[in-house]
Amino acid sequence: MKLLVVDDHPIVREVLGAVAQRTFGGASVHFAADLEQAFEQAREAVDLVLLDLGLPGCSGIDALTRFRKTFPLPRVIVVSATEDRASVLAALEAGAAAYVPKTHDPRVIGAVLRLVAEGGTYAPPQALQDEDEAHHHLTERQLDVLRLIVKGLANKEIAARLKIAEDTVKHHACGAYSVLGVSSRTQAITAITRLGIRLD
Repeated sequence: MKLLVVDDHPIVREVLGAVAQRTFGGASVHFAADLEQAFEQAREAVDLVLLDLGLPGCSGIDALTRFRKTFPLPRVIVVSATEDRASVLAALEAGAAAYVPKTHDPRVIGAVLRLVAEGGTYAPPQALQDEDEAHHHLTERQLDVLRLIVKGLANKEIAARLKIAEDTVKHHACGAYSVLGVSSRTQAITAITRLGIRLD
């Protein structure tokens, strides 16, 4: 089996390559730092491609679309720092066999590699939740914190308003971000708007 890891960060390439080697003992793992190098490596038959969407000169879905158009046979696993629902769905619609956030545990990434090699597909469950599911999994306190985040209040101000510790605010905010499949305030506000979650 031949795998190609395409990512512009050396450490990420090294980690993903190690995961691939552990997952498929006799695999031949090759590396590329941009799409041009990926095209050169893929001229010889490739079975699986781990593709970052943040490549220099050709980022986002365009990188996936161009690779799939040129090399339609290899199964492509998108490995990205972005975890929002829109990015996941766009990648799957563009032909990715799987979408794996870089925050996933290496053991999970290895399991996804095996799954895709066997013909399966994968996407992070939280990123595919619809509006009702996301709202259902948010606790009342998480909703309280999100309401104030949307209003632009800082953690210290939220803590004072809710009469809780600032660390507790951070805990509830992180929990809410996890449910929404985001990693920042800005992404959370965008997700709330996109999903149509009512906070009033």
